[in-house]
Amino acid sequence: TETLTCKDIATTATGPDSELFYASVSYRCQDLLPPPIQTGFNRKCTADGPTFEYTCYELSEGTQFITFMSEVESAIRNAGMNCTDDKDPFYFYQYTRTEGTFYINSVVSYSENVSVGNLFNDTAGLDKVFATTGTLYSIYKTKPPTAAPTAAPTPAPTTSSSHNPIAASKNWLTMFVAVSLHYSVMYSLLF
Repeated sequence: TETLTCKDIATTATGPDSELFYASVSYRCQDLLPPPIQTGFNRKCTADGPTFEYTCYELSEGTQFITFMSEVESAIRNAGMNCTDDKDPFYFYQYTRTEGTFYINSVVSYSENVSVGNLFNDTAGLDKVFATTGTLYSIYKTKPPTAAPTAAPTPAPTTSSSHNPIAASKNWLTMFVAVSLHYSVMYSLLF
């Protein structure tokens, strides 16, 4: 079992040109017009194993949302959040899960799946408990396969007129170990 280590960080930016595309909390309209006001994450956790890398971003329990709320209040004061669908804007608490996997065909390729959702209903006012307990940006990646170790060369069979059962059993054992190692490595790379 690998250890998950966490540390507080500066609040991440979100969006297409940022490290994280999706936000933790958004003040938004249903149809996303005008564009939402968003905040990122301020805590990063990582775990690194022999076959995977795991990183997640979250909001720390004591998050004050000062910058985010000042942007929301400014938009409200200046009529900047008039939804085009004639509905009131709301706070949306989001989680994002990204899984990346390496595949082995004749070449190594990488595939990534992203799912986005929410654990809590939208709210008219910011709910700090929902924000700090219901938002997460999780990234799980399998590491690329490593080259299989080369099996020890099998000694060439000796040709002699007499049958040596000890030498024959050693050759059989060497082949058995080499074939088992090969299948074990291939299985671990595929699964």
